[in-house]
Amino acid sequence: MKKNHIILILSIAFFIISLVLPAVFTKKGSEMYGLSLFLLGWADLSGDGTSWLANPILFFSWIFMLVKQPKIAAFLGLLSVAVAFYYLTETEITVNEAGHKSSITSYGLGYYLWITSCVTMFIGSLILLRSKPSA
Repeated sequence: MKKNHIILILSIAFFIISLVLPAVFTKKGSEMYGLSLFLLGWADLSGDGTSWLANPILFFSWIFMLVKQPKIAAFLGLLSVAVAFYYLTETEITVNEAGHKSSITSYGLGYYLWITSCVTMFIGSLILLRSKPSA
């Protein structure tokens, strides 16, 4: 199996696993799973939800890795890492379709696996760039 496929599969696997695990714990004592955050995150784009944009950036990174463009994939991977880490600065989260918000108290394994997915793309792309023979 090619290196770019291994990197891509690992990143996608971390992302999918992050969707089924608790990602954020709120002040009301409830937990938000990654899938809920993924589906509701776009609704917060006008407010503090700009970190949700790490998802489409990561998806584009996957596409560029698939078409063997590791330089672009590395740049997008780094950008997705930065935007995903920006989520740590947010203090509240939209908890339902009605737009109700709740304070964030801590982060769960789902959040860290989401970050891991982004980091895997970035570091994996750098590894591919370093192992590419010079022309």
